[in-house]
Amino acid sequence: MRKGTAVLTVVIIVALVALSQQSKKRAAELPDLRGMTLSEARAAAQNAGFNRLVGEDAHETNRLPLRGGNWKVCSQQPPPARLPLTTSVTVHVVKKDETC
Repeated sequence: MRKGTAVLTVVIIVALVALSQQSKKRAAELPDLRGMTLSEARAAAQNAGFNRLVGEDAHETNRLPLRGGNWKVCSQQPPPARLPLTTSVTVHVVKKDETC
């Protein structure tokens, strides 16, 4: 019975180490997107492995930032850091000729 418990303990430890290694692969550095156009920010986030990026109008006038090249990123949430790749990234944008 003790031998079975020891084997089970080893199996659990090996599984936890494997999960830990797997979780490291599911995280990456989110870059600083501020100052980029919305298109550039999307590309940079995707290149880092983040596929959930939403652009919101920083002036709260509910404009839809559809053409990414016409908008620049003022801020982002979350800030640059090592994060799970499933993290949703929100960038607050203004038209290129506007101030943040």
